[in-house]
Amino acid sequence: MRFNIRHFLLSSCLFFFAANALGQVENNAVELKKILESIALQHNVKFNFAEEDIFGHSIFPPPATLPLRAKLVYISNRTNLLYKENGNYIIIYKGAKTDTNRLCAFVVDEYGQPVDNAVIQYGTDKKIVTGSDGYFELPRPVLTDLVVGQMGFQTRTVKPKELLDNDCKEIVLSLEVNELEEIVTERYLTSGISKKKDGSFSIKPDQFGILPGLTEPDVLLAMQQLPGINSIDETVSNINVRGGTHDQNLFTWNGIRLFQTGHFFGLISALSPNLAHQVKISKNGTSAFYGESVSSAIDISSRPSDIGNNTTSLGTNMIGLEFYTRIKSGENANFDISARRSFTDVLDFPTYSKYSKRIFQNTVVTQLNNSMDVNYKSDKEFFFYDFTGQYHQKLGDKDDIYVDMLCINNSLDFAQGTITETRVVTEVSDLNQLTLGGTAAWRRKWSDTHTSEFGLYGSYYNVDGRNASIEFNQVKEQENTILDAGFHISDSYRLNPLFNIKSGYQYNEIGIENGDKVNEPQYSRTVKEVLRSHALIGELEYDSPNRKIYSRAGIRGNYIEQFGMLYAEPRIQVSFSPNVLWQIELLAEQKSQTASQIVELQGDFLGIEKRRWILSNDKDIPVQRSRQASVGVTYKDKGWLVSIENFYKKVNGITSYGQAFQDQLELIQATGSYTVVGTEFLVQKQFKGFYAWLSYTWNDNDYSFDNIIPEKFPSSFEIKHTVNSAAIYEWHNFKVALGSKWYTGKPVTPPLSQTVANVADSGPGIIYASPNSAHIGNFFQVNFSASYVFNITEKSRLQLGVSVLNIFNRKNIINRYYRLNNDNDAIEVVNTYSLERTPNALIKLTF
Repeated sequence: MRFNIRHFLLSSCLFFFAANALGQVENNAVELKKILESIALQHNVKFNFAEEDIFGHSIFPPPATLPLRAKLVYISNRTNLLYKENGNYIIIYKGAKTDTNRLCAFVVDEYGQPVDNAVIQYGTDKKIVTGSDGYFELPRPVLTDLVVGQMGFQTRTVKPKELLDNDCKEIVLSLEVNELEEIVTERYLTSGISKKKDGSFSIKPDQFGILPGLTEPDVLLAMQQLPGINSIDETVSNINVRGGTHDQNLFTWNGIRLFQTGHFFGLISALSPNLAHQVKISKNGTSAFYGESVSSAIDISSRPSDIGNNTTSLGTNMIGLEFYTRIKSGENANFDISARRSFTDVLDFPTYSKYSKRIFQNTVVTQLNNSMDVNYKSDKEFFFYDFTGQYHQKLGDKDDIYVDMLCINNSLDFAQGTITETRVVTEVSDLNQLTLGGTAAWRRKWSDTHTSEFGLYGSYYNVDGRNASIEFNQVKEQENTILDAGFHISDSYRLNPLFNIKSGYQYNEIGIENGDKVNEPQYSRTVKEVLRSHALIGELEYDSPNRKIYSRAGIRGNYIEQFGMLYAEPRIQVSFSPNVLWQIELLAEQKSQTASQIVELQGDFLGIEKRRWILSNDKDIPVQRSRQASVGVTYKDKGWLVSIENFYKKVNGITSYGQAFQDQLELIQATGSYTVVGTEFLVQKQFKGFYAWLSYTWNDNDYSFDNIIPEKFPSSFEIKHTVNSAAIYEWHNFKVALGSKWYTGKPVTPPLSQTVANVADSGPGIIYASPNSAHIGNFFQVNFSASYVFNITEKSRLQLGVSVLNIFNRKNIINRYYRLNNDNDAIEVVNTYSLERTPNALIKLTF
């Protein structure tokens, strides 16, 4: 393994150059005409003026973050020129300067972003609301205090003496410190991502800023920017959290477990970016209400607490079309509908061509046996779609009813043909992946301190493939089906301002069926397993009176009927903040899961979706159990954020089939464990609309399997070093991001010799070195994104976005294995490459 210092330095320089640029401020006087031209461009207005009126005026430019009207007041105070607004036209003229009898101010958050709809209370009972730019005006004189408030922010009182300046006053609101949803870091990597005091991360797509390579808030791609989360093959269907496998993560949408997370077999998320109201990501210290995972929990919720207003959006990128609408059917009810459909079976844009080349390389679609590409346009047809429908009904002030449904589909058909002496022979193969789900919930608010919820859910997952081979006149059919259903009851009661107690019960029944059928030679196999489980849950939260200590302790008692297995899973999280600058946290948990994925043969399901779900049988496929602990420190001051976290994680009960070996262990069935220790580090700098960050992750991940020599060797999912960096600028409706990703290559097993060996009882074969004793080359990629929003009217806007993945078109190898070439009895290397330079564009209208 070779640590490529050039790529590391490039990533570091990108961060430090951007951070250093944040403090540079324009200190020279500028001609007024140039200032007006800049303001006109920024705020989409037009200025009318006489040249002789503005001639000779040079001033320091007003701060770019000021609202338009505040800039006009700023200019008027320094030039004695007057202004008059008429729609989008602003007239600048000379006139007799009179004492204004109105004062102005604008409200912003801690990062300089305007706060709209803030309520300003003055006098005895007078109120005014800020506009979308945070601006407001009041008549002079102001004799009483101003009380400025907005939901989610701490209320601030402004004294009359603070408003004596003729320029517009900037009023900064601090984020509100809620009892259970306190935020440790509001803007983590980008706006819309925050870290909560319970150690989890929250992503709110409707507040999402921008990240390199993304045109939309694709949460499963965005989460891979967080330290400790990566994808070993750059997909959302193979997300690795602290060295774990993808199936060890729990993905839920409104309480439905998702067994399918990606479209295009993993290159984009299966859920529409318009959909999610909030995403909660827990790497450790998970709430006891989450089971069935030995790694992370990703809870996607699209259930807002309020009914909201009517809204609709239509959009398209270079892959497909998307639609979302919220219809308010009454004062207390609404419908939410979202849908996406690719047009890849009709149009072939560059994005689709690059995605195709990435996903279908080294599969049956590209002739797995000889690595030769087929003609994509004529030989295959691929499309995907997803659909969600939601209904929310409020019954008075205390009850909410939710009903949700979900459909996700991927479909691939491709044809092979050949000409014989007598006829043309064609065969059609296909691969289909489908998820259906439904859920209903009732939420009751008994009082301000007591809430309860009851919910039902059910889901169906199916992947089936038909591989018709012309060469061998063979048809292979494979199927993997899951039925998952259950219900839950939960209750939350605040005993007093310091303690909150939660309890619950969960029941789940899951059935998984695997089928294989071959016509020549005839072979058929069907295996079905069913498990029923029960869980009792208890949690206690504590918040100290001075808010310096927060802790949550929980326990989950599991019982699996078929195994007669009863066991407990404790969870704990403690955070201590000695002052506003520092926070120390300790997290620990034990978790388990019964459903996992395996790879029996690399060519299964056309070699594309080759992983299949199976259930534990408490024999050769045990229940997976994990233990994890971590300790971290966070420092935050004056726009700087520095955090470091060390962790230990061990998972028992894994199988060799679940590790996707492509060497001497590929056909070996064994059980074992893996152990990971690691460190995650982040440094971030924010200044108004500029921010930059650099993260580094190190981990050491080793297997231990029964009856496999050597007893200990590196995990196939070990990424020893990872460095991510980004520089982001947000200026009103314009956002731009440039970032890089570098990590060391994954472990591989090379042959001991390039000469084919004669293996006893099996003929020619490959003699391998020790498992995972080498590494492929390091991965390096630079990505870019930009977006702009045009505010057409008060309630409608047009969003434009562009992105480029792998700007420098670097040829990164993300997988390697070795095989025999039957034509010349030689050992050949098979490499899988990452995405080439891939552009994308977005246009979306919201109204």
